[in-house]
Amino acid sequence: MASSSLLIDEFIQSVVYDHAIATGLKSCVSDQQIVDYAASQGFLFPLSEWEQYVSSDAASLSDFELEKIRAVPVEHWSWAFRKTLQWRAMLMDGA
Repeated sequence: MASSSLLIDEFIQSVVYDHAIATGLKSCVSDQQIVDYAASQGFLFPLSEWEQYVSSDAASLSDFELEKIRAVPVEHWSWAFRKTLQWRAMLMDGA
């Protein structure tokens, strides 16, 4: 059985490489919904480990970058894509 951190990494990569999975992420408006969506795609990991992963990712950001991310409303299609470095790299400038 794969560890949660490996499953999180695999889920993140699946969003990067599979347009259909990335499209499904657009409707997520909470971390719980991201975890539930990952589970629906076969990637089972607890919310607490997802939150720890996201917090670790955020620790590498400047205050300015964090404020830009926090300023995006959860209803915006790009909100979930701002959660990880790999997903942020998918966003075009200005998104």
